[in-house]
Amino acid sequence: MKKLCLIVPMIASCFLAGCVTTPDFHMSPEQKALIPAKWIGPQLNPADAVDLSKWWQTWSDPEVAKLIYRSQQANTDIKVAQANLRAARAGVTVAASGMFPSIDGSARAGRNHSAGMGTNSFGIGLNGGWTIDAGGRYAAYEAAQADLLSSDAALGDVQVAIAASVASAYVNLRLAQRHLQVAKENVKTQQESLDIANWRYLAGLVDSTDVDQAVTSLEQTKASIPLYGAQVNEYRNLLSRLTSLQPKEVGFEEIKDIPKAPDNIALSIPADNLRARPDVRMAEANVMAAMANHTQALSALFPSLNISGSFGLAGLTVSSLGSSGTHNSSILGSITLPIFNAGALRAQLEQADAYVARANASYEASLLQGVQEVENALNEIWSNEKRRESLQIAVRSAQSAAKSARQNYSAGLQDFTVVLTTQQSLLRVEESLASVEAAIAQGYIDLYQALGGGWIVPQEFKENDKRN
Repeated sequence: MKKLCLIVPMIASCFLAGCVTTPDFHMSPEQKALIPAKWIGPQLNPADAVDLSKWWQTWSDPEVAKLIYRSQQANTDIKVAQANLRAARAGVTVAASGMFPSIDGSARAGRNHSAGMGTNSFGIGLNGGWTIDAGGRYAAYEAAQADLLSSDAALGDVQVAIAASVASAYVNLRLAQRHLQVAKENVKTQQESLDIANWRYLAGLVDSTDVDQAVTSLEQTKASIPLYGAQVNEYRNLLSRLTSLQPKEVGFEEIKDIPKAPDNIALSIPADNLRARPDVRMAEANVMAAMANHTQALSALFPSLNISGSFGLAGLTVSSLGSSGTHNSSILGSITLPIFNAGALRAQLEQADAYVARANASYEASLLQGVQEVENALNEIWSNEKRRESLQIAVRSAQSAAKSARQNYSAGLQDFTVVLTTQQSLLRVEESLASVEAAIAQGYIDLYQALGGGWIVPQEFKENDKRN
Protein backbone atom coordinates (compact mmCIF):
# COMPACT_ATOMS: atom_id res chain seq x y z
CA MET A 1 0.00 0.00 0.00
CA LYS A 2 2.87 2.34 0.83
CA LYS A 3 4.52 1.77 -2.55
CA LEU A 4 1.17 2.39 -4.30
CA CYS A 5 0.80 5.74 -2.54
CA LEU A 6 4.26 6.75 -3.78
CA ILE A 7 3.59 5.63 -7.35
CA VAL A 8 0.43 7.76 -7.71
CA PRO A 9 2.23 11.14 -7.66
CA MET A 10 4.96 9.67 -9.84
CA ILE A 11 2.37 8.77 -12.50
CA ALA A 12 1.01 12.30 -12.34
CA SER A 13 4.50 13.61 -13.09
CA CYS A 14 4.59 11.62 -16.32
CA PHE A 15 1.96 13.82 -17.89
CA LEU A 16 4.38 16.74 -17.84
CA ALA A 17 7.47 15.50 -19.63
CA GLY A 18 7.88 11.78 -20.23
CA CYS A 19 9.15 11.19 -16.69
CA VAL A 20 12.82 11.68 -15.86
CA THR A 21 13.74 8.51 -13.95
CA THR A 22 16.80 7.32 -12.06
CA PRO A 23 18.46 4.22 -13.56
CA ASP A 24 19.12 1.23 -11.30
CA PHE A 25 22.62 0.81 -9.94
CA HIS A 26 24.74 -1.64 -11.93
CA MET A 27 28.44 -2.28 -11.62
CA SER A 28 30.24 -1.26 -14.77
CA PRO A 29 32.51 -3.76 -16.55
CA GLU A 30 35.48 -1.71 -15.38
CA GLN A 31 34.34 -1.97 -11.77
CA LYS A 32 33.77 -5.71 -12.04
CA ALA A 33 37.27 -6.08 -13.46
CA LEU A 34 38.70 -4.67 -10.21
CA ILE A 35 37.54 -7.75 -8.29
CA PRO A 36 39.78 -10.84 -8.69
CA ALA A 37 38.24 -14.22 -9.41
CA LYS A 38 39.93 -15.73 -6.34
CA TRP A 39 42.21 -14.76 -3.49
CA ILE A 40 45.89 -15.20 -4.26
CA GLY A 41 47.19 -14.99 -0.70
CA PRO A 42 48.00 -18.11 1.36
CA GLN A 43 44.76 -19.95 2.10
CA LEU A 44 43.81 -20.89 5.65
CA ASN A 45 42.63 -24.30 6.78
CA PRO A 46 39.30 -25.14 5.12
CA ALA A 47 36.19 -24.63 7.20
CA ASP A 48 32.46 -24.57 6.92
CA ALA A 49 30.75 -21.23 6.53
CA VAL A 50 30.45 -19.35 9.83
CA ASP A 51 28.45 -16.37 10.98
CA LEU A 52 30.95 -13.53 10.68
CA SER A 53 28.56 -11.12 12.36
CA LYS A 54 29.57 -12.68 15.74
CA TRP A 55 33.11 -13.81 15.00
CA TRP A 56 34.36 -12.95 18.49
CA GLN A 57 32.26 -15.72 20.01
CA THR A 58 34.59 -18.33 18.49
CA TRP A 59 37.75 -17.09 20.25
CA SER A 60 39.50 -19.00 23.02
CA ASP A 61 39.07 -16.21 25.61
CA PRO A 62 35.44 -15.35 26.51
CA GLU A 63 36.55 -11.93 27.74
CA VAL A 64 36.90 -10.86 24.09
CA ALA A 65 33.21 -11.55 23.46
CA LYS A 66 32.15 -9.80 26.67
CA LEU A 67 34.10 -6.65 25.86
CA ILE A 68 32.91 -6.47 22.26
CA TYR A 69 29.29 -7.04 23.27
CA ARG A 70 29.60 -4.21 25.78
CA SER A 71 31.15 -1.90 23.17
CA GLN A 72 28.36 -2.59 20.68
CA GLN A 73 25.83 -1.46 23.28
CA ALA A 74 27.61 1.50 24.86
CA ASN A 75 30.32 2.89 22.57
CA THR A 76 29.80 6.59 21.86
CA ASP A 77 30.86 6.40 18.20
CA ILE A 78 28.22 3.74 17.61
CA LYS A 79 25.62 5.91 19.34
CA VAL A 80 26.48 8.79 17.00
CA ALA A 81 26.08 6.52 13.96
CA GLN A 82 22.78 5.23 15.31
CA ALA A 83 21.52 8.80 15.66
CA ASN A 84 22.58 9.52 12.08
CA LEU A 85 20.60 6.47 10.96
CA ARG A 86 17.51 7.74 12.77
CA ALA A 87 17.88 11.11 11.07
CA ALA A 88 18.26 9.46 7.65
CA ARG A 89 15.15 7.36 8.26
CA ALA A 90 13.19 10.51 9.07
CA GLY A 91 14.66 12.13 5.96
CA VAL A 92 12.99 9.47 3.81
CA THR A 93 9.60 10.47 5.20
CA VAL A 94 10.35 14.14 4.61
CA ALA A 95 11.34 13.47 0.99
CA ALA A 96 8.29 11.27 0.37
CA SER A 97 5.96 13.96 1.70
CA GLY A 98 7.16 16.33 -1.03
CA MET A 99 5.34 14.26 -3.65
CA PHE A 100 1.91 14.70 -2.07
CA PRO A 101 -0.42 17.68 -1.71
CA SER A 102 -0.07 19.81 1.39
CA ILE A 103 -3.18 21.01 3.23
CA ASP A 104 -3.30 23.57 6.03
CA GLY A 105 -6.24 24.49 8.20
CA SER A 106 -6.95 27.95 9.55
CA ALA A 107 -9.45 29.61 11.89
CA ARG A 108 -9.90 33.30 12.65
CA ALA A 109 -12.02 35.54 14.78
CA GLY A 110 -12.10 39.36 14.86
CA ARG A 111 -14.01 42.46 15.92
CA ASN A 112 -14.06 45.76 14.03
CA HIS A 113 -15.13 49.21 15.33
CA SER A 114 -16.42 51.96 13.01
CA ALA A 115 -18.59 55.05 13.74
CA GLY A 116 -19.17 53.84 17.26
CA MET A 117 -20.44 50.48 16.15
CA GLY A 118 -18.74 47.09 16.41
CA THR A 119 -19.03 44.02 14.22
CA ASN A 120 -17.73 40.51 14.61
CA SER A 121 -16.29 38.20 11.97
CA PHE A 122 -15.45 34.53 12.05
CA GLY A 123 -14.01 32.14 9.55
CA ILE A 124 -12.54 28.69 9.06
CA GLY A 125 -10.85 27.29 6.00
CA LEU A 126 -8.55 24.85 4.28
CA ASN A 127 -5.67 25.82 1.98
CA GLY A 128 -3.89 23.29 -0.19
CA GLY A 129 -1.22 23.04 -2.81
CA TRP A 130 0.43 20.40 -4.98
CA THR A 131 3.49 20.68 -7.19
CA ILE A 132 3.98 17.99 -9.82
CA ASP A 133 7.30 17.98 -11.63
CA ALA A 134 8.99 15.71 -14.16
CA GLY A 135 10.27 13.25 -11.57
CA GLY A 136 12.51 15.45 -9.45
CA ARG A 137 10.55 15.00 -6.25
CA TYR A 138 10.48 11.25 -6.68
CA ALA A 139 14.23 11.37 -7.35
CA ALA A 140 14.65 13.27 -4.07
CA TYR A 141 12.81 10.42 -2.38
CA GLU A 142 15.12 7.90 -4.04
CA ALA A 143 18.15 9.92 -2.90
CA ALA A 144 16.82 9.90 0.66
CA GLN A 145 16.38 6.14 0.48
CA ALA A 146 19.96 5.79 -0.74
CA ASP A 147 21.15 8.06 2.10
CA LEU A 148 19.31 5.79 4.51
CA LEU A 149 21.16 2.76 3.13
CA SER A 150 24.41 4.70 3.34
CA SER A 151 23.75 5.59 6.98
CA ASP A 152 22.89 1.96 7.73
CA ALA A 153 26.18 0.85 6.17
CA ALA A 154 28.03 3.65 7.98
CA LEU A 155 26.68 2.33 11.27
CA GLY A 156 27.86 -1.13 10.27
CA ASP A 157 31.28 0.24 9.39
CA VAL A 158 31.59 1.80 12.85
CA GLN A 159 30.39 -1.39 14.54
CA VAL A 160 32.93 -3.49 12.63
CA ALA A 161 35.74 -1.04 13.41
CA ILE A 162 34.87 -0.84 17.12
CA ALA A 163 34.70 -4.63 17.45
CA ALA A 164 38.13 -4.91 15.83
CA SER A 165 39.54 -2.09 17.99
CA VAL A 166 38.31 -3.73 21.20
CA ALA A 167 39.78 -7.10 20.24
CA SER A 168 43.05 -5.48 19.20
CA ALA A 169 43.32 -3.51 22.46
CA TYR A 170 42.66 -6.66 24.48
CA VAL A 171 45.33 -8.59 22.56
CA ASN A 172 47.83 -5.79 23.12
CA LEU A 173 46.98 -5.65 26.82
CA ARG A 174 47.69 -9.37 27.15
CA LEU A 175 50.90 -8.92 25.13
CA ALA A 176 52.10 -6.17 27.45
CA GLN A 177 51.35 -8.44 30.41
CA ARG A 178 53.30 -11.27 28.76
CA HIS A 179 56.27 -8.98 28.15
CA LEU A 180 56.04 -7.85 31.78
CA GLN A 181 56.02 -11.46 32.94
CA VAL A 182 58.99 -12.36 30.73
CA ALA A 183 60.95 -9.38 32.02
CA LYS A 184 60.29 -10.31 35.66
CA GLU A 185 61.30 -13.93 35.07
CA ASN A 186 64.53 -12.81 33.41
CA VAL A 187 65.22 -10.44 36.30
CA LYS A 188 65.19 -13.45 38.62
CA THR A 189 67.60 -15.36 36.40
CA GLN A 190 69.91 -12.38 35.97
CA GLN A 191 69.87 -11.74 39.73
CA GLU A 192 71.09 -15.31 40.24
CA SER A 193 73.90 -14.66 37.74
CA LEU A 194 74.83 -11.48 39.61
CA ASP A 195 74.93 -13.40 42.88
CA ILE A 196 77.27 -15.96 41.29
CA ALA A 197 79.49 -13.20 39.88
CA ASN A 198 79.63 -11.52 43.31
CA TRP A 199 80.56 -14.81 44.98
CA ARG A 200 83.36 -15.48 42.48
CA TYR A 201 84.60 -11.89 42.82
CA LEU A 202 84.68 -12.06 46.62
CA ALA A 203 86.48 -15.39 46.32
CA GLY A 204 89.12 -13.70 44.17
CA LEU A 205 88.36 -15.88 41.17
CA VAL A 206 87.36 -13.01 38.85
CA ASP A 207 87.75 -9.25 38.80
CA SER A 208 84.93 -6.70 39.20
CA THR A 209 84.24 -6.65 35.46
CA ASP A 210 81.91 -9.64 35.71
CA VAL A 211 79.97 -7.98 38.52
CA ASP A 212 79.64 -4.72 36.60
CA GLN A 213 78.44 -6.53 33.49
CA ALA A 214 75.90 -8.50 35.51
CA VAL A 215 74.57 -5.32 37.16
CA THR A 216 74.30 -3.57 33.78
CA SER A 217 72.31 -6.42 32.24
CA LEU A 218 70.07 -6.75 35.30
CA GLU A 219 69.23 -3.05 35.49
CA GLN A 220 68.49 -2.84 31.78
CA THR A 221 65.93 -5.59 32.15
CA LYS A 222 64.49 -3.94 35.26
CA ALA A 223 64.11 -0.71 33.30
CA SER A 224 61.69 -2.41 30.90
CA ILE A 225 59.29 -3.41 33.69
CA PRO A 226 57.71 0.04 34.29
CA LEU A 227 57.47 0.50 30.51
CA TYR A 228 55.41 -2.67 30.09
CA GLY A 229 53.40 -1.80 33.18
CA ALA A 230 52.51 1.55 31.61
CA GLN A 231 51.46 -0.21 28.41
CA VAL A 232 49.10 -2.45 30.38
CA ASN A 233 47.46 0.63 31.89
CA GLU A 234 47.27 2.40 28.53
CA TYR A 235 45.44 -0.51 26.85
CA ARG A 236 43.17 -0.83 29.87
CA ASN A 237 42.32 2.86 29.47
CA LEU A 238 41.68 2.33 25.76
CA LEU A 239 39.29 -0.53 26.52
CA SER A 240 37.62 1.72 29.06
CA ARG A 241 36.95 4.34 26.38
CA LEU A 242 35.81 1.84 23.76
CA THR A 243 33.37 0.15 26.15
CA SER A 244 32.30 3.25 28.12
CA LEU A 245 33.45 1.63 31.36
CA GLN A 246 35.55 3.02 34.19
CA PRO A 247 39.18 1.76 34.03
CA LYS A 248 38.72 -0.04 37.36
CA GLU A 249 35.71 -1.86 35.89
CA VAL A 250 37.82 -3.20 33.02
CA GLY A 251 40.11 -5.02 35.46
CA PHE A 252 42.28 -7.81 34.01
CA GLU A 253 44.86 -7.81 36.79
CA GLU A 254 45.32 -11.56 36.37
CA ILE A 255 47.81 -12.43 33.66
CA LYS A 256 46.33 -14.66 30.95
CA ASP A 257 47.48 -16.04 27.62
CA ILE A 258 47.12 -14.02 24.45
CA PRO A 259 43.69 -14.99 23.03
CA LYS A 260 43.62 -17.29 20.03
CA ALA A 261 41.31 -17.24 17.04
CA PRO A 262 40.12 -20.44 15.32
CA ASP A 263 42.79 -21.46 12.82
CA ASN A 264 40.27 -21.90 10.01
CA ILE A 265 37.80 -19.66 8.28
CA ALA A 266 35.68 -20.08 5.17
CA LEU A 267 36.48 -17.60 2.42
CA SER A 268 33.97 -17.08 -0.35
CA ILE A 269 34.81 -15.73 -3.77
CA PRO A 270 36.14 -12.16 -3.56
CA ALA A 271 32.98 -10.63 -5.04
CA ASP A 272 30.83 -12.10 -2.27
CA ASN A 273 33.31 -11.20 0.46
CA LEU A 274 33.52 -7.60 -0.71
CA ARG A 275 29.74 -7.28 -0.77
CA ALA A 276 29.76 -8.10 2.94
CA ARG A 277 31.91 -5.05 3.72
CA PRO A 278 29.93 -2.08 5.04
CA ASP A 279 32.33 0.49 3.53
CA VAL A 280 31.80 -1.02 0.07
CA ARG A 281 28.04 -0.96 0.57
CA MET A 282 28.18 2.61 1.84
CA ALA A 283 30.09 3.65 -1.28
CA GLU A 284 27.52 1.80 -3.40
CA ALA A 285 24.66 3.64 -1.69
CA ASN A 286 26.46 6.94 -2.24
CA VAL A 287 26.54 6.18 -5.98
CA MET A 288 22.81 5.52 -5.88
CA ALA A 289 22.20 8.80 -4.06
CA ALA A 290 24.37 10.72 -6.53
CA MET A 291 22.46 9.22 -9.45
CA ALA A 292 19.14 10.22 -7.87
CA ASN A 293 20.43 13.75 -7.29
CA HIS A 294 21.45 13.87 -10.94
CA THR A 295 17.90 12.93 -11.93
CA GLN A 296 16.58 15.67 -9.66
CA ALA A 297 18.84 18.23 -11.34
CA LEU A 298 17.76 17.02 -14.78
CA SER A 299 14.07 17.30 -13.91
CA ALA A 300 14.54 20.98 -13.10
CA LEU A 301 14.95 21.62 -16.84
CA PHE A 302 11.36 20.50 -17.50
CA PRO A 303 8.01 22.18 -16.71
CA SER A 304 6.28 21.70 -13.38
CA LEU A 305 2.58 21.95 -12.62
CA ASN A 306 1.45 23.91 -9.56
CA ILE A 307 -2.07 23.47 -8.24
CA SER A 308 -3.37 25.49 -5.30
CA GLY A 309 -6.80 25.95 -3.84
CA SER A 310 -8.77 26.96 -0.79
CA PHE A 311 -12.14 26.33 0.80
CA GLY A 312 -13.60 28.23 3.72
CA LEU A 313 -16.54 29.53 5.66
CA ALA A 314 -16.92 33.14 6.79
CA GLY A 315 -19.69 34.82 8.78
CA LEU A 316 -20.61 37.37 11.44
CA THR A 317 -21.34 34.72 14.03
CA VAL A 318 -19.99 31.28 14.71
CA SER A 319 -23.47 29.78 14.39
CA SER A 320 -23.89 31.21 10.92
CA LEU A 321 -20.88 29.35 9.53
CA GLY A 322 -22.08 26.77 7.05
CA SER A 323 -25.30 28.54 6.17
CA SER A 324 -26.08 29.90 2.73
CA GLY A 325 -23.72 32.62 1.58
CA THR A 326 -20.88 31.81 3.98
CA HIS A 327 -19.02 29.48 1.65
CA ASN A 328 -15.97 30.54 -0.39
CA SER A 329 -13.58 28.54 -2.48
CA SER A 330 -10.91 28.93 -5.14
CA ILE A 331 -8.63 26.79 -7.28
CA LEU A 332 -5.66 27.83 -9.36
CA GLY A 333 -3.43 25.90 -11.72
CA SER A 334 -0.19 27.10 -13.29
CA ILE A 335 2.71 25.66 -15.23
CA THR A 336 6.23 26.83 -14.56
CA LEU A 337 8.77 26.52 -17.35
CA PRO A 338 12.42 27.54 -16.91
CA ILE A 339 13.38 29.98 -19.66
CA PHE A 340 16.37 31.99 -18.51
CA ASN A 341 18.50 31.40 -15.42
CA ALA A 342 21.97 32.40 -16.65
CA GLY A 343 22.99 28.74 -17.05
CA ALA A 344 22.42 27.89 -13.37
CA LEU A 345 20.29 24.81 -14.05
CA ARG A 346 22.74 23.43 -16.62
CA ALA A 347 25.60 24.07 -14.22
CA GLN A 348 23.74 22.25 -11.44
CA LEU A 349 23.26 19.30 -13.80
CA GLU A 350 26.96 19.32 -14.65
CA GLN A 351 27.76 19.49 -10.95
CA ALA A 352 25.49 16.52 -10.24
CA ASP A 353 27.17 14.59 -13.07
CA ALA A 354 30.56 15.29 -11.47
CA TYR A 355 29.25 14.03 -8.13
CA VAL A 356 28.17 10.77 -9.81
CA ALA A 357 31.69 10.37 -11.22
CA ARG A 358 33.18 11.11 -7.80
CA ALA A 359 30.89 8.57 -6.09
CA ASN A 360 31.84 5.92 -8.66
CA ALA A 361 35.53 6.62 -8.10
CA SER A 362 35.04 6.28 -4.33
CA TYR A 363 33.18 3.02 -4.89
CA GLU A 364 36.06 1.67 -6.97
CA ALA A 365 38.52 2.78 -4.29
CA SER A 366 36.55 0.85 -1.65
CA LEU A 367 36.69 -2.29 -3.80
CA LEU A 368 40.44 -1.98 -4.24
CA GLN A 369 40.94 -1.30 -0.54
CA GLY A 370 38.86 -4.35 0.34
CA VAL A 371 40.96 -6.61 -1.87
CA GLN A 372 44.16 -5.18 -0.42
CA GLU A 373 43.06 -5.60 3.20
CA VAL A 374 41.95 -9.22 2.77
CA GLU A 375 45.15 -10.18 0.93
CA ASN A 376 47.32 -8.39 3.51
CA ALA A 377 45.55 -10.15 6.38
CA LEU A 378 46.01 -13.57 4.76
CA ASN A 379 49.72 -12.91 4.27
CA GLU A 380 50.08 -11.50 7.77
CA ILE A 381 48.61 -14.64 9.35
CA TRP A 382 50.64 -17.02 7.18
CA SER A 383 53.99 -15.29 7.67
CA ASN A 384 53.59 -14.93 11.44
CA GLU A 385 52.56 -18.55 11.85
CA LYS A 386 55.79 -19.56 10.09
CA ARG A 387 57.75 -17.22 12.37
CA ARG A 388 56.07 -18.70 15.45
CA GLU A 389 57.23 -22.20 14.50
CA SER A 390 60.86 -21.07 14.35
CA LEU A 391 60.66 -18.91 17.47
CA GLN A 392 59.22 -21.76 19.53
CA ILE A 393 62.31 -23.81 18.66
CA ALA A 394 64.55 -20.81 19.36
CA VAL A 395 63.05 -20.29 22.83
CA ARG A 396 63.69 -23.91 23.82
CA SER A 397 67.27 -23.69 22.60
CA ALA A 398 67.87 -20.32 24.28
CA GLN A 399 66.57 -21.63 27.60
CA SER A 400 68.91 -24.62 27.42
CA ALA A 401 71.88 -22.45 26.42
CA ALA A 402 71.28 -19.93 29.21
CA LYS A 403 71.01 -22.66 31.84
CA SER A 404 74.18 -24.42 30.66
CA ALA A 405 76.16 -21.18 30.48
CA ARG A 406 75.21 -20.22 34.03
CA GLN A 407 76.15 -23.68 35.36
CA ASN A 408 79.46 -23.69 33.50
CA TYR A 409 80.32 -20.20 34.75
CA SER A 410 79.54 -21.22 38.31
CA ALA A 411 81.96 -24.12 37.90
CA GLY A 412 84.61 -21.86 36.41
CA LEU A 413 84.35 -23.45 32.99
CA GLN A 414 82.77 -20.55 31.11
CA ASP A 415 83.49 -16.87 30.57
CA PHE A 416 80.82 -14.53 31.97
CA THR A 417 80.34 -12.93 28.55
CA VAL A 418 78.75 -16.17 27.37
CA VAL A 419 76.32 -16.02 30.30
CA LEU A 420 75.28 -12.48 29.38
CA THR A 421 74.93 -13.31 25.72
CA THR A 422 72.72 -16.34 26.30
CA GLN A 423 70.52 -14.52 28.80
CA GLN A 424 70.02 -11.57 26.48
CA SER A 425 69.23 -13.92 23.61
CA LEU A 426 66.65 -15.72 25.75
CA LEU A 427 64.97 -12.43 26.67
CA ARG A 428 64.82 -11.32 23.04
CA VAL A 429 63.39 -14.55 21.64
CA GLU A 430 60.81 -14.86 24.43
CA GLU A 431 59.65 -11.32 23.74
CA SER A 432 59.62 -12.01 20.00
CA LEU A 433 57.54 -15.16 20.46
CA ALA A 434 54.97 -13.25 22.51
CA SER A 435 54.86 -10.50 19.89
CA VAL A 436 54.35 -13.00 17.06
CA GLU A 437 51.52 -14.73 18.91
CA ALA A 438 49.85 -11.35 19.33
CA ALA A 439 50.50 -10.56 15.65
CA ILE A 440 48.73 -13.77 14.61
CA ALA A 441 45.71 -12.80 16.71
CA GLN A 442 45.85 -9.32 15.19
CA GLY A 443 46.01 -10.87 11.72
CA TYR A 444 42.75 -12.69 12.32
CA ILE A 445 41.19 -9.50 13.67
CA ASP A 446 42.29 -7.70 10.49
CA LEU A 447 40.90 -10.52 8.36
CA TYR A 448 37.51 -10.52 10.07
CA GLN A 449 37.34 -6.75 9.72
CA ALA A 450 38.36 -6.97 6.05
CA LEU A 451 35.52 -9.44 5.49
CA GLY A 452 32.98 -7.16 7.13
CA GLY A 453 32.68 -9.30 10.26
CA GLY A 454 30.32 -7.74 12.78
CA TRP A 455 27.72 -6.49 10.26
CA ILE A 456 24.63 -8.01 8.67
CA VAL A 457 23.99 -6.84 5.10
CA PRO A 458 20.53 -5.21 4.85
CA GLN A 459 17.98 -6.89 2.61
CA GLU A 460 17.78 -3.83 0.33
CA PHE A 461 21.40 -4.34 -0.72
CA LYS A 462 20.80 -8.04 -1.36
CA GLU A 463 17.89 -7.20 -3.63
CA ASN A 464 20.13 -4.82 -5.55
CA ASP A 465 22.67 -7.65 -6.01
CA LYS A 466 20.10 -9.65 -7.94
CA ARG A 467 20.07 -6.94 -10.60
CA ASN A 468 23.84 -7.21 -11.00
